Amino acid sequence: MLSGACIVVTGPPGAGKTTIAPLVARRADPSVCLESDWFWTTIANGFVPPYRTEAHEQNATVVRAFAAAASALAAGGYTVVLEGIVGPWFLHLVVEECARHEVPLSYVVLRPSRAVALTRATSRVDEKRVPGHPPLTDGEVIGRMWDVFADLGDLEPLVIDNSALSASEAADRVWDRFVAGGLRLGEDDRQGGE
Repeated sequence: MLSGACIVVTGPPGAGKTTIAPLVARRADPSVCLESDWFWTTIANGFVPPYRTEAHEQNATVVRAFAAAASALAAGGYTVVLEGIVGPWFLHLVVEECARHEVPLSYVVLRPSRAVALTRATSRVDEKRVPGHPPLTDGEVIGRMWDVFADLGDLEPLVIDNSALSASEAADRVWDRFVAGGLRLGEDDRQGGE
């Protein structure tokens, strides 16, 4: 269970995914932390900001690409921590890729309070993490993206409120739940769709 698996660490902008995911990955050996934002930077021409309605086909293609990479790495024996915005609306694409490689899939949503997420995300103005793509700091867009993670229905048990947790504490919580099998997607969770 601690190798050859994929853990999706997702949530709205400002949730702490990029900080927490590498900490989770360091708890496994061998492991990979796959940052999905990189895949958007590979679009040389025709890039559409992923939060726009007209970006749907682009986003589905990019999600398939990083899901394929994550599942191939996991099939090779790595515990892969895949971090990025992977909402339920695209979860089925990751499920399909992992199923193709018979890779166990776990899913966790980091969801601090809306106020905490907005404060974290809008304060990243000078961050140069993803070359060629400035961080999303538009409070209105960030708020809308938080809202889509606000009620996840059957996936609510996979949410961790990390509003008051340090990055290390949040990583411990994710890891402990992963090891205990508490983040593993069940059959019903795998039935998502667009």
